[in-house]
Amino acid sequence: MLSNVQRGTAIPLHQNIDNRGGGLRVGLRSLIYTVGWYNVESGESFSWRSVGGFTNTVDIYPGLYGFTQLKDIAEASSSATLTVNKVNGLVTLTVVNGREVLLTDRLLSMLGLGHGLGGAWLDAGTYTGDRPVDFATRKVLKVHLEQINFTGNVDDGAPSTLLACIGVGRHSFGEVHTVRFEHPEYKRLQGDLVHVLKVEIKDEMGRSIDNHDLPIYLTLEIVA
Repeated sequence: MLSNVQRGTAIPLHQNIDNRGGGLRVGLRSLIYTVGWYNVESGESFSWRSVGGFTNTVDIYPGLYGFTQLKDIAEASSSATLTVNKVNGLVTLTVVNGREVLLTDRLLSMLGLGHGLGGAWLDAGTYTGDRPVDFATRKVLKVHLEQINFTGNVDDGAPSTLLACIGVGRHSFGEVHTVRFEHPEYKRLQGDLVHVLKVEIKDEMGRSIDNHDLPIYLTLEIVA
């Protein structure tokens, strides 16, 4: 088992893996991860005011938000209500008479309201999303192992150190999840003496995941 692989640092081995003959392969047996990524970063906020009146603003602190949390923030102002259709995932934002609200672009995007509304005060009325709400900024975890022989190992048409992909469901911050592979997909190791193993966890866009130092553990299996 390798511990704290979310840090992306090379982990030295107590005993070298001798693959000078080039016949060894490696597969992912299990992954245990604590959800530590965010879908809202700094700079996001919700504002409201009476028409032509004083502006009130609530800063949305960085973190991993779901629909209910944003709904509670919006409705605490007594200026707007949020509902989501459970059949098609479209949100409805209703602004009460005599009020205006302003949501920053990231919040609008997650709520499916981003097209044409960014940066604009929304006056009294009903606004319906043009696409489903999307709070899952991480849909796939891609496990990369630097010591893979990436000749013949291809991701999106390019040579890759990709070891395995794991679909990510609907999670809350701090939850711990375990994924086990009864039949791993084995990839060829580099044909040399392997002194260290370096793992990097990326998302579906190939971006490194900032897990805010919450731990990720994985178990590798090496076979001939």
